[in-house]
Amino acid sequence: MARTRCALVGLSLSSLVAAGCGGGELDAGAQATTTTPLVDCVAPAPPPEAKRKAGMGPDGVFLLPGGRALTPAGKQVVTRGFPQLATAHPSLPLAYLTNTGFVKRSLQVLDVREGTVVQEVVRDDAFVGHVLAPDAKRLYASGGSNGLVEVYDVASDGKLAAKAQIKVGEYPAGLAISPDGKRLWVAQFLGKFGVAEIDTETLKVTRVIPLAAGGYMVAFVPGREELYVSAFRRDKIYVVDLASGAVATSLVLGKNPEALVASPDGKRVYAALPDVDTVFAIDTTTRATVASRLVGEASLASEEGTPLPASSPTGLSLDAASGRLYLARAGDNAATVLDAKDLAILGSIPTGWYPTSVTVADGGATLVVANGKGTGAGPYLDEALDPRDMVGTVSLVPLAGLDLAASSAQVEKNVRRPSTVYPFSCDGRFPVPTKPGGPTPIEHVVLVVKENKTYDSVLGDLGVGDSDPKLVMFGEKITPNLHALARRFAHHDNFYDDSETSTQGHLWLTSSFVNHYIERTWPEDYRGHGDLGKDPGLTEGQPTFGTLFTHLLKHKKSFTNHGEVVGSLGSYGGENVLDHTDLRYPGLFWTMDKSDEERARYLVDKYVDSATEELPAFTFLILPRDHTSGTSPNVLTPEAYISDNDYGLGLLIEGLSRSKYWPKTAVFVVEDDTQQGLDHVDYHRSFCVVASPWVKPGFISQTHTSYPSIFRTIELILGVPPINRNDAMATPMFDIFTMTPDFSPYTALPRTVPDMKNPKNALGAEWSSRMDFSGPDRAPMLGDLLWWHRFGAPRPGSLLARKLAAGHDLDDDDDLGDPDDRFEADEHDRAMRAFEEHLAKHPELRARMAP
Repeated sequence: MARTRCALVGLSLSSLVAAGCGGGELDAGAQATTTTPLVDCVAPAPPPEAKRKAGMGPDGVFLLPGGRALTPAGKQVVTRGFPQLATAHPSLPLAYLTNTGFVKRSLQVLDVREGTVVQEVVRDDAFVGHVLAPDAKRLYASGGSNGLVEVYDVASDGKLAAKAQIKVGEYPAGLAISPDGKRLWVAQFLGKFGVAEIDTETLKVTRVIPLAAGGYMVAFVPGREELYVSAFRRDKIYVVDLASGAVATSLVLGKNPEALVASPDGKRVYAALPDVDTVFAIDTTTRATVASRLVGEASLASEEGTPLPASSPTGLSLDAASGRLYLARAGDNAATVLDAKDLAILGSIPTGWYPTSVTVADGGATLVVANGKGTGAGPYLDEALDPRDMVGTVSLVPLAGLDLAASSAQVEKNVRRPSTVYPFSCDGRFPVPTKPGGPTPIEHVVLVVKENKTYDSVLGDLGVGDSDPKLVMFGEKITPNLHALARRFAHHDNFYDDSETSTQGHLWLTSSFVNHYIERTWPEDYRGHGDLGKDPGLTEGQPTFGTLFTHLLKHKKSFTNHGEVVGSLGSYGGENVLDHTDLRYPGLFWTMDKSDEERARYLVDKYVDSATEELPAFTFLILPRDHTSGTSPNVLTPEAYISDNDYGLGLLIEGLSRSKYWPKTAVFVVEDDTQQGLDHVDYHRSFCVVASPWVKPGFISQTHTSYPSIFRTIELILGVPPINRNDAMATPMFDIFTMTPDFSPYTALPRTVPDMKNPKNALGAEWSSRMDFSGPDRAPMLGDLLWWHRFGAPRPGSLLARKLAAGHDLDDDDDLGDPDDRFEADEHDRAMRAFEEHLAKHPELRARMAP
């Protein structure tokens, strides 16, 4: 394509671009009338370190999806599942772990000297709580959904033997026990909120002290006959007076308080609040906060000068002998050491992925850190082990001689790594400015979110990049436009969805973060346990610092939300996200009844053909029909749904590329999670396709990136600061961009699959017909069903294959399999209910929804 040669004659960059002068070629003698011309920068090739894949490297450093490094201190013990609570034996070198993985539910006994699991007690269910009796002869453990507290005798060697079960009812969670071991207290997380008191001799519930919200963790305060109970779903810490059997007061320190620990003298209670990245010390006499500490490296500072958020402090352990308080920082893969007196930070220790709990064991010699996600999932080639469980681990860190200065530096290096592996600085012009406020020809960014695919499941047959054609489910014959866009523009084959499930995916895509409440509770609802969808709005699931939508409100950048319900009820400075949400978008937030072709044509008409509105700086839109409705009779086939989705994407890019906006636009196309399909690199690997005149034609990026990289790239283009430490430290997508643009338009390829419907005898039709497709991702094992449909046989090792081999009747409701994705259904329904309530209070919004 011939390109216009342009001279800088006092024109702004945006004026040059609008005139078709992308800035890529300038007359050699051109001079600016008022300033020295800016040079066009060229991004260097990413170094090998920037292109490393997720997983263990030859140097022994493990990379997470997104590029952060894991260099856990001490010895690492594989537990699998999601180890979530660790407690030390008072006299033996043992620690007890509650494992609450999506599949694995157990108690594990760990020898902290040998680094081995010496016993595993498989449980019907498990939740957050367990506690040892003061004499260490019994262990009590909460069952969560089964309403039980299980009682175990502890042998002289520390191993467990089941003794009894106490029917508590509701949803037992955190536990505490009296110093004499005669009274046990258990928080009730769901149902009829309260704290149940149990007589440990009779193993009977003697009373239930009511709470206004569900209790999570419990701490008994010695000498005061008081309990502190965290309301994890709300913003309260209840102080329960045991003498009166009532709540004496409630403390409001921030949203979603979690871990609690009392000092042995009863003078203080320490609380960790992951949503506000803060640890508090509470004086039990005055019930006032006497110290608090924002955690996270001070050198990673926000606009306000405080540590960037998203450290997520979770578990706490007080070592009274040393006067140290140990804290798990789930978001930073670290444990922090604080002075218990004033909460001064003494240093930090690198751990495994997503530490949830800490305890000091073996007479103070070893710090035990439970790492919920451990070392991730790895390649996903069968379902013999469900990748959503990940590979949980425990770090055993010797405390003697620990060099806190060196380990603290390593923690920060690990967090910073993605931002350091691809150095590039440009003092001139580049599509993605390397410095805040730098010039860019891009003024409009569009983020397109599709549903549930790995890289190999769709682009495995692309013929370029790191792909495995054997794993393709919906390749080029069904998705010609996605393939054409990947070949024509730029795409990533080393890109990762940071989520294990859709509920996390939509939060990552609106906040570049998932809070600990969601990380901790999604497995409960995915297993079909607990009514976690009743609460109005998304308060407990939304990060305290807000979403990209509220961030853009704060920085006065125009945006429009087309179809994303998560975060839609947010606000900033008196301005609501709903005011920037297109309530006429076909299907609004989510439906399979509206075609993605209709959605795309609506957007093209809105911004291009009829031009009723100007394209904003940022556009968020969902094209969800590649989710499919399985093989239910008389609905569109999976191939038809995905073909429609692909054509809709092609029409959107065609319309934008023929508009006045195209010379100033970049479109990012991603999936919200990877729950449909296999991948030979990692369970989290998906694709990111970027269409713009300013990307290198046909370029394949091997730079390791993930959702926060998209956020960082968009933030640099729009000139706004990062939201949190995830995007602040992410690797920007510099390598795909160029200052030599190609403005030629894209022409959508026609659909290859018509709107055919599933026959009554389709594979899995009866099973599929009982799935719930009224909202996103609530159908059990839909990925298994689609594989069966595509290839005529269940994929080897899958849960479906195991059920069929065992002769299970798939028409039996009990055999539907694990309730895949129900938590996002709750998120969606909860947000929709809140939206309807909002509409009831604001009838003027109804008018905006009219055609």
